Amino acid sequence: MRSLSDRVAVVTGAGSGIGRATSEALARRGCRLALVDVNLEGLQATAAAIASMGRDVTTHLADVSDAERMGRLPAEIIEAHGACHILVNNAGVAQAGRFEDEKLEDLRWIVGINIWGVIHGCRFFLPVLHQADEAHIVNLSSMAALLGLPQNASYSLTKGAVRLLTEGLRSELIDSSIGVTAVFPGAINTNIMHAARGAQADRLSAMASSRLAPIVMRPPEAVANKIVAAIEKNRARVIVGPDARMVDLVARVLPGRSGLVGKLTNRLS
Repeated sequence: MRSLSDRVAVVTGAGSGIGRATSEALARRGCRLALVDVNLEGLQATAAAIASMGRDVTTHLADVSDAERMGRLPAEIIEAHGACHILVNNAGVAQAGRFEDEKLEDLRWIVGINIWGVIHGCRFFLPVLHQADEAHIVNLSSMAALLGLPQNASYSLTKGAVRLLTEGLRSELIDSSIGVTAVFPGAINTNIMHAARGAQADRLSAMASSRLAPIVMRPPEAVANKIVAAIEKNRARVIVGPDARMVDLVARVLPGRSGLVGKLTNRLS
């Protein structure tokens, strides 16, 4: 996009983590924000930070897995802001543990938010984005989409789906005024680590609370800054963090060898 000044940006999962950091980064670039989350308290905190910058901001309580609610959201935002130029499908959840130990209800939960949430965002906002002189969609995938990671099969499933949907959508829209970006963060220190489900969820949460977390995990602001740059330069994909770059390298050099990662993980666990 030529300029982000006075553009209207919709960010899902804006109540914390990458969503909050991205909302604030876009606000600093001059955007007006429509914040979407299921957590009202988190939404209000992010909105207060953006309002303190002197930017227009609205909050929209919504579960991205709810098709009926998401279907009403574009008109709600158009009524509040008069336009929509940027959509950041950031809302997501995590699951940790062996696939065979996962509960079906937890699998439906992660698919509903991580896959259907992105589908709902893209599908319902595309007609509005087509009306803009230029627009952009950002979908948050993960390094788990670059190589199926052990103890993360269901998470890799959802983020792999986001990756391929985003790549296909960019191809379809290549001759339009809408840019599309897939973002592949590595380990990021956000609430997603503490809200995870699965047999290894407690271990994941403990790791995020350990003294090593600030060293081995990137702050959400690192992803936010990359997202803003990707929108401005219409980048197809963005990889964030040395761990994500390493996973990408392994996937390229040793395709189909995720079993090697599994053996290493089994020995360490």
